[in-house]
Amino acid sequence: MPGPVFIEGDRIELRTIEEEDIEFFTRARNHPEVRRHIHVFRTPRSVTREAKTFFENAEETDDKASFLVCADDERVGSVRLSPIVDTRRWANIAYWIAPDQQGKGYATEACELVIEYGFKELQLHRISGVAMTPNVASRRVLERLGFVHEGTKRERAFAEGEYVDEEQYGLLEDEWRERRED
Repeated sequence: MPGPVFIEGDRIELRTIEEEDIEFFTRARNHPEVRRHIHVFRTPRSVTREAKTFFENAEETDDKASFLVCADDERVGSVRLSPIVDTRRWANIAYWIAPDQQGKGYATEACELVIEYGFKELQLHRISGVAMTPNVASRRVLERLGFVHEGTKRERAFAEGEYVDEEQYGLLEDEWRERRED
């Protein structure tokens, strides 16, 4: 059973990441459909290495908010704000959904929940997001949530044997509030 609920949505919950979730994270990060669009997932990870890396990094700092995305108590993905830069009231959003759970709107809802948390609870002013150009689904999530395309970094990432562009997005707190009022 996943850890305690931190944020509850309509169809999903954002839960704390516990030791028993590491196998799910390892399986997902090693899956070709997940790792092909996330540059930090380029090399394989064992459960032992994933646990060591995750928990050593998680306990040392408060510069990130990482969540397990669950639907009906089933692990379906991850969403995080990282790094969180308090002095500038800024964070970056990152997310992925397991391949067998994609296309159900879980990424959009998870991002909505963590964006609201970031602006309301963490008092952020800006959240940025990055997606490789070929990752159309991820770019659509950001655009659907009101992120503004701010630029393209040419051939900044390497995916499936070739250099690809990265699309840079940003969302300001007042833009988010305006969308929520409509």
